[in-house]
Amino acid sequence: MKTHPGNFLALALAALALNLSVTQPAQAASWVTNGPMVTARYNHTATLLSNGKVLVAGGVTNYGTTIGTSSAELFDPATGRWTTTGAMTTSRYDHTATLLPNGKVLVAGGYGNDAPYYLSSAEIYDPATGTWTATAPMNGAHENHTATLLRSGKVLVTGGADSEGDNLVSELYDPATGTWKASGTMKSAFWDHTATLLTNEMVLIAGGGNNYGPPSRAELYDPATETWTETGAMSTNRSSPTATLLPNGTVLVAGGWVMVQIQTNPPLYTSVSLSSAEIYDPTTGNWTATPNTMTVGRNWQTASLLPNGQVLLAGGFESGPGQLSSVEVYDPNFGSWLASTNALNIARWGHTATLLPCGRILVTGGINLNCVTNSTELYDYANGTWTNTGALMNRHNSQTSTLLPDGKVLITGGNGSNSGPTNSTEIYEPATGTWTSSPAMNTNRLSHTATLLPNGKVLVAGGYSDNGVYLNSAELYDPYSRTWKLTTALTTDRMYPTATLLSNGKVLVAGGGNNSGPVSSAELYDPATETWVVTGSMTFPRGGHTATMLMDGKVLVAGGYDGSLISTAELYDSVTGTWIPVPSMAKGRYGHTATLLPNGKVLLTGGTFDTLAELFDPTTRQWIVTGSMTSPRHWHTATLLNNGKVLVAGGYNGPVDLLSTELYDPATELWTLTGAMAAGRVGHSATALLDGKVLVAGGSGGAARSSAELYDVGLGYTNSWQPQIASITSPLSLGNSLVITGSQFRGISGGSCGNSQDSSTDYPLVQLRRLDNEQTEFLLTTNWSTNSFTSLPVWNFPPGYALATVFVNGIQSTSSIVNISVPVPTAPTLTGSQKLTNGFRFAFTNSVGALFGVLTTTNLAFPLSQWTALGGVVEISPGQFQFTDPEATNGVRFYRAYAP
Repeated sequence: MKTHPGNFLALALAALALNLSVTQPAQAASWVTNGPMVTARYNHTATLLSNGKVLVAGGVTNYGTTIGTSSAELFDPATGRWTTTGAMTTSRYDHTATLLPNGKVLVAGGYGNDAPYYLSSAEIYDPATGTWTATAPMNGAHENHTATLLRSGKVLVTGGADSEGDNLVSELYDPATGTWKASGTMKSAFWDHTATLLTNEMVLIAGGGNNYGPPSRAELYDPATETWTETGAMSTNRSSPTATLLPNGTVLVAGGWVMVQIQTNPPLYTSVSLSSAEIYDPTTGNWTATPNTMTVGRNWQTASLLPNGQVLLAGGFESGPGQLSSVEVYDPNFGSWLASTNALNIARWGHTATLLPCGRILVTGGINLNCVTNSTELYDYANGTWTNTGALMNRHNSQTSTLLPDGKVLITGGNGSNSGPTNSTEIYEPATGTWTSSPAMNTNRLSHTATLLPNGKVLVAGGYSDNGVYLNSAELYDPYSRTWKLTTALTTDRMYPTATLLSNGKVLVAGGGNNSGPVSSAELYDPATETWVVTGSMTFPRGGHTATMLMDGKVLVAGGYDGSLISTAELYDSVTGTWIPVPSMAKGRYGHTATLLPNGKVLLTGGTFDTLAELFDPTTRQWIVTGSMTSPRHWHTATLLNNGKVLVAGGYNGPVDLLSTELYDPATELWTLTGAMAAGRVGHSATALLDGKVLVAGGSGGAARSSAELYDVGLGYTNSWQPQIASITSPLSLGNSLVITGSQFRGISGGSCGNSQDSSTDYPLVQLRRLDNEQTEFLLTTNWSTNSFTSLPVWNFPPGYALATVFVNGIQSTSSIVNISVPVPTAPTLTGSQKLTNGFRFAFTNSVGALFGVLTTTNLAFPLSQWTALGGVVEISPGQFQFTDPEATNGVRFYRAYAP
């Protein structure tokens, strides 16, 4: 049964029947060409910022020259696009870049364009402003050096070259004072070397240095005493290798190059790329070769520690053949190298590799065929899988699922075991993978709505009941007392309406169908008074549509059914209570999904005769056709994952209840098949859990209706490597900082080696994701450490419940749920009027995050109904609001600001 026989939408599914095969093999991970950088470069730096973006700075833009650039740009994983940011104060390459505990980036040393070419200068990038400021210079110049963030928060710079040759002096930068001090002299000269922070907090220096001498020395820096000591020497001289701290505390050093004498008189040398690798054991101070070598010799490659503990080497340079596109993996469990068939799309060396949250790797720039490239690539090695979890106690489809504040999942109503509407409810416990019966609702219902309110209760509204009854009843579930109570009834019977939690804490219920057919009316539920109030009606009646709150607080309603498929869309403005038509979609849709992406666009999938998917861009208010799905789908689910991709699962394509699932990547706009479910499902529910997995439950047909499954993205990490949240600010008032305490906020490895190729992600990134509309944001930080994180004030984020997740080295914590409180506006007083070329601008201060509208008139005697509504009020900074009146040029005008 696809829908209940009495459903006014029942005939639509039959009309959409398709006879298509959907059996396709799962696709292996591969490199995907991404948006190019603004500027081609190599020997640059790439730094993962606290806001999830990647800062690329400096480098050389033309092969064969020694001219560096001061330009910098940002990569946004949400869009897959690059944008310029403020330029550095100095052009440089072969420098280092280090994310500091205050969230800013320290760039130090390198090689410049003007004398003195070897640089001692340093500067700071502020992600909040996109600007650079000079900080104190180092005591000496360093080029081809390393920079290591110590556990203390200070930065250790080692080795490199200066105008006199090799620099043996190491230096410490203190972010608290913005100053440098000498911190011991190394025993040997090191450049093109590696620096690895060990688990005992000492720093291992290896590789580089004198390539004509004896086997390469290695040294240890002790931050406690600020002294250097020699440790066991490597078996092979190597410059420009990579070094990676493995989960067991040992260090893998791989590849590099060495000078080999090929003629004695006169002496003649050539460089040879190394395929060998060796392991350093801090407990013994000894090195041992890996059982097998790499498939090719390589230097200037990148090394990325994957969340599963393996090390991915990509690209590099091999003596003779030149730049490499090949990729290989070191598996510590077997101590061996595994060749990979997933080669880079473009061979390159001198590039960077950055591990993003949830395990994706971003490769940027480098040299290809003696040309500097601006190309970038993304690699995602995750292998998503499904596993069965506890079976539902009742048979459900057309139900609702709600993630509760305690992390459990509430299933309500739907088609029950008797193939009719049910009032049964069940609770899923992720810790045990089991379902328990919960008190029943007061009314049997299916195709209703369920909304988690800011007070923690769940509002269930409308739906379809026994004997063809369309419902206007609503009830509240209290998860603390586990009780249901009826609340005020809706003004209209509604089945298949939408319910959207607005930024002011009210719930917008729109459309749906009843005995009269689809309706255009809409109404608002106020949790404070438990009452419904009619608001503006939609332009078109519709049911089975979607409603998505955009990042600006407006609600996008799209598609549906009114006797035929609807392609129209419109926006609800919660301040004015009115609807604004927007251009129609490319296709009419019904039984589709709408997902707010991290880039602010809305992805619509399914509900058509084909695989067409499209995006709504709130900036232009236009629809854009994007990559097509692998199969047509109706009454499927779409769930935003923590990696920014969208998981589409199941659905109906005519003759088949689909088992197949697929992933949409907003950065590439491509779809790939992922693991198949055990049962075909239609009208099921999907819920993102605290551990990042997705719970799919119920659905029509056979085993689906009583079964449930879990989708795992498939990063393969060990739970002991996860960051752990111990406490978090909740409730969080807008305008305040989110403070998280826990453990392992620094991960198992700092990255590859600490030089210009290193892109450490050994620090916490915190993501907020709203439960209702899935709005996502990474928070900039003011301070982080191994066990704490403090964000900048949170203000441009809608109130309600949100998931807070900590990512370290691509591995996510179990999320915590944060209640972001609904702001209470105060009476505003207009201040700071400013004359513009066209009109006046006014400002006022009020509660952070409050919503306001403005009315204006030239005559106070007029009733409010005759006042003119101005455009929306904009919050330009926390608690600071402004609006513009372009007509305020002559005469006297009066204004009234109001909160809806």
